[in-house]
Amino acid sequence: MKRTMGMLALSACAATSAATDFPNQPIKIVIPYQAGGGTDQILRIVAPRVSEELGQPIVIVNRPGASTVIGMKEVIGAKPDGYTLAFSTNTSYSLIPYTQTPQPYDPDQTLEYITALGETPLILTTHPKFAKNFPEFINKVKAAPNAHPYATYGVGGITHLAAEVLMGEMGIKLNQVPYKGVEAVTAVAGGQVDAMVDGVNSPTPLIQAGKIVPLATLQHTRTKFLPDTPTLTEIGYPNASTSTISYVLAAPKNTPAPIVDKLYQAFSKVMGEPEVIEKIEQTKSMPMHMTPAQTQAYINAEATRFRHIITERNIAFN
Repeated sequence: MKRTMGMLALSACAATSAATDFPNQPIKIVIPYQAGGGTDQILRIVAPRVSEELGQPIVIVNRPGASTVIGMKEVIGAKPDGYTLAFSTNTSYSLIPYTQTPQPYDPDQTLEYITALGETPLILTTHPKFAKNFPEFINKVKAAPNAHPYATYGVGGITHLAAEVLMGEMGIKLNQVPYKGVEAVTAVAGGQVDAMVDGVNSPTPLIQAGKIVPLATLQHTRTKFLPDTPTLTEIGYPNASTSTISYVLAAPKNTPAPIVDKLYQAFSKVMGEPEVIEKIEQTKSMPMHMTPAQTQAYINAEATRFRHIITERNIAFN
């Protein structure tokens, strides 16, 4: 008993010492998407200021592929010392672990949550030559079932789930074409696919250029980023509204609590700065602020809700 208590005391002392010295080298943050997407944009706004706060460089590494599993596994397999982190969407934390077979990883057993930095409304988009508005879009896809492709950021992700819910409510069937990242958005703009459910941030420049048409937002209220775009509720499909894309920072399981707290404090301070908030809103995302415990609760609630949707609607991810 004394030996066990002594070992626990030594372990606590080691963790405290590591946190006191942390960080003393560059911190790597893995994004499991290609550069240029919404996740990438937000972190590249926040990271320079957090680097100043921590006194060490932050190196951003993009590791797209396998519906974010490649990048997430790199972080999960890293030493739990705070020097390798993941920054990804709720796809990686609340969906992929429960939609892929075999399960690629168990978030509860492999990850510690640090904070959530933002969220983005979801929208349904198309190419302007395919449809100029929602009624034209729905008429075309209903006239030719199974004839139209749609893009996602990968099988089992939030854009895939949202599209499946949408199709179920509207009584339509589109054929999924999964992409690794921003290639999906350019596929819509180029007319290689006819539709996509996406965060409002990624296609905004192409929407402004007239190369992509926003048909509807997947929330119950309009987003300030596209005030003229109707909601699914307005159009008559309130049950097709699913979620937003949220952006969450995580560390490998068993990262010492003092290190998690130090990272949280640094990101929290930066996320409160008006200049950072303004820049994030310019990407068409809304800043968020959550403690590690709040982030864990949020992810758990999302996972439960998504699993309920998948089971209730009998959605198959293949």
